[in-house]
Amino acid sequence: MSSPSPALVQLNDTPPDLGAVIHDVNNCGTSSGDFKQGENSTQYYLSFTINPQLPSANVLNNHIPVDPMNGEMLGVVKTTPTSNASRGDLVPYTIMVTNNLERQLNNIAVVDQLPPGFKYVQGSAKIDGITLEPDVNNRQLIWNNIDFDALAQHNFTLMTVIGAGVGEGEYVNQAWAQAGELPQIITNVANATVRIVPDPLFDCSDIIGKVFNDKNINGYQDKDEMGLPTVRIATAQGLLVTTDKDGRYHIACAEVPNEMRGSNFILKVDERTLPSGFRISTENPRVVRLTRGKLVKANFGATIHRVVRIQLNAMAFDGDTLLTDHQEALNKTIQALQLKPSILRLAYQQGDETNETVSERLEQLTEKIEQQWQDCDCQYELIIEQEITLEGDDLELLEQTGSANHE
Repeated sequence: MSSPSPALVQLNDTPPDLGAVIHDVNNCGTSSGDFKQGENSTQYYLSFTINPQLPSANVLNNHIPVDPMNGEMLGVVKTTPTSNASRGDLVPYTIMVTNNLERQLNNIAVVDQLPPGFKYVQGSAKIDGITLEPDVNNRQLIWNNIDFDALAQHNFTLMTVIGAGVGEGEYVNQAWAQAGELPQIITNVANATVRIVPDPLFDCSDIIGKVFNDKNINGYQDKDEMGLPTVRIATAQGLLVTTDKDGRYHIACAEVPNEMRGSNFILKVDERTLPSGFRISTENPRVVRLTRGKLVKANFGATIHRVVRIQLNAMAFDGDTLLTDHQEALNKTIQALQLKPSILRLAYQQGDETNETVSERLEQLTEKIEQQWQDCDCQYELIIEQEITLEGDDLELLEQTGSANHE
């Protein structure tokens, strides 16, 4: 019919009130003139007959009820028993989807989105214990056409494997549900986080080594050079290790080096724990380069050094220069030092001269000895120590400079 025009299915242009009369589907009007009977009810029409020759009136306010699509219809929970994993490990996941409504829901798609580098293990997916493979779309796993009875719950389980290219850090697996094939998410987005940590076998670096009696002071353990027990070694991280009866030590998983360029690691022998009379004969502290998954060896040598003491005072010098007679004696001493590894100790007995004068004399003398030692091309490293004592009291230590290695 062409009248009334426009034809109002509902009197108002808003949905019916909650108290509106429920429309009787068996008593529907057959023309637009009959719409007025149900203007204050919940009536609505799914189809109309339009006759352009009348012409038919425009139909307004046909409020078709639609169920709301929100996150309260279904609830999704994503869990995994694995909190830390390494590359190559298998990680299981469980998705629990619950229908919160007291009516059935049909044609629901459950979607699981894997983190980058994680791969689904074919044949591992199950719904309520029954194997059901999902559709795989890149990183998304999709179970289509899932029906939920009123207040029902489905549990989805699957297994993933962590790829070799996955870096360290946290990786989040997400899951949700969609209405059929529509991309609209109708639930909450559930998360499950897994932290990728270094693998103890393939990523950690171990350190082994020995503290040995370096008899010939060549820095290498020869066949007749035994290990030194109960020597303590410290790291920059504060770790302390002690050598066993054979002088050996090891540090398991000392550090996880930088994946791209490796890392430096510092070791130092506590010289106070060396046997009485022993001094370190190799580099101390020592820096070694660590590479992921590689074993590093760091040995330390120590030996009993022969200490050659040269007693000096002001009478041996002309200004800051050593007198000729004393220089000849020093030359003979240096020749004797070449025969066996030794420590040369310059002990100066201070009288009325100033501290600056004494220091200058010892410094020039040390430089002269260094030059002579280099000229002789000796086969070991000479350690020169300086000691200053008061006149008349050789045992009282006034000042001692730090020991320095000289070639």
